[in-house]
Amino acid sequence: MSELSTVAEQERQEQSAPDGRRAGFVLGLDVGSSVIRCHVYDRAARICGSSAQKVESLYPQTGWVEIDPDVLWLQFVAVIKESVKAAGIEMNQIVGLGISTQRGTFLTWDKKTGKHFHNFISWQDLRAVELVKSWNSSLLMKLIHSSCRVLHFFTRSKRFLAASLFTFTTQHVSLRLAWILQNLTEVQKAIQEENCCFGTVDTWLLHKLTKGSEFATDFSNASTTGLFDPYEMCWSKLITSLLSIPLSLLPPVRDTSHNYGSVDEEIFGVPIPIVALVADQQSAMFGECCFQTGDVKLTMGSGTFLDINTGNNPHQSVGGFYPLIGWKIGQEVVCLAEGNAGDTGTAIQWAQKLGKLSSKWIL
Repeated sequence: MSELSTVAEQERQEQSAPDGRRAGFVLGLDVGSSVIRCHVYDRAARICGSSAQKVESLYPQTGWVEIDPDVLWLQFVAVIKESVKAAGIEMNQIVGLGISTQRGTFLTWDKKTGKHFHNFISWQDLRAVELVKSWNSSLLMKLIHSSCRVLHFFTRSKRFLAASLFTFTTQHVSLRLAWILQNLTEVQKAIQEENCCFGTVDTWLLHKLTKGSEFATDFSNASTTGLFDPYEMCWSKLITSLLSIPLSLLPPVRDTSHNYGSVDEEIFGVPIPIVALVADQQSAMFGECCFQTGDVKLTMGSGTFLDINTGNNPHQSVGGFYPLIGWKIGQEVVCLAEGNAGDTGTAIQWAQKLGKLSSKWIL
C-alpha cells in the first residue's frame, strides 16, 4: 500500500511540475566556423534555453586560418553552462548531448599528455594550396585517373568512376595534414614514438569531454576529410599510403548515433552521456528531414553547400559533386552528393564593407 502511495505521489508531483520539467533534457551543440551554439531541448523538442559565442579565427600568415583549441574548449564549456542556466534546470537533468561540428578542421595532439601540437587548422586554410596543385597535376594522379577509367569501362564499378574523377582540394584534411606532417618536427617525432593523435573538431571535443578515455569520430565527419573511402566505409589505404599518413593516427569510425561514453564528472559535476557526433552539413540535412532519395537542401553560412540524398549508395558525379556519408544509424546508411562554394560568408562581408549590401538583408 505504501508503494502505491509513493507512486501516486510521484505522479502528482510530475503533473504539477512546470511543463517540460517532468522528463530529462537533451543538449544540442553546434560548433561552427563563426559561432558556437548550445540549445537545451525538452522531450517535445522545444528549446528551453540557449547560448552562443563567436568563434574567433586566427590569421598568422596570408592564407592561413586557425582556431585556438584552448579558447574553443572554454567557449564550448561556457555555452553549455549558460544554456542550462537559461533553461532554469540543473545539470543532473541532462540525459544526453549531441555535437555537430564544422568539417575538415583538424588538430594533432600528444596521446599521453593531451597537449596539442598546433592550433586547429581550419577547413578554410590555404597553406597546402601548392601541394594540392602539385598533386593534381602530377603524373601519378594522371596515371591513377587513366587506370581507373579503364577499370570502370570494364567493370562499371562506381568506385572506379569515383577514383577516376578524384582530385585533392584545400578543403579536404588530406593535404593540409600532409603539410603538417612534413613541416612540424614535433609531430614527426610523436609519430615515430607512436604518440600522436589526429582528430577533427568532434574527435578532439570527445577526447576533452572524456578526459582522454574516448578516441573516435563518426562516418559523416570521416567522409569529409578526403581520407575516407565511402564505398568501403573505412579509411582509404590508398590515399593514406600515397600521402604517407599512418593509419594509426586516425580515430576509429563509429555510427553517428552511438554511445560515445560520458562527460567526465569533474567538468559539469555529473556524467552526461555523449550520444551523437555529426558533421554540420549532414546535421542540417537530417534536421531538414531530407530522408528520401532525391531530397535536396541548400545552406548558406560561411560557405554554400548543396547536398542531395542519394540513398544507400555513394554517387560520384562527373559534374563535380562529391560522395559523402550523411549518417549511419544502426544498419541504415544514408549517402549524399555534395557541391559547395567556400567563400559565401567572406563575399557577403566584403559586399557589406563596400556598402553594396545592407545588413537588413542578412538573416
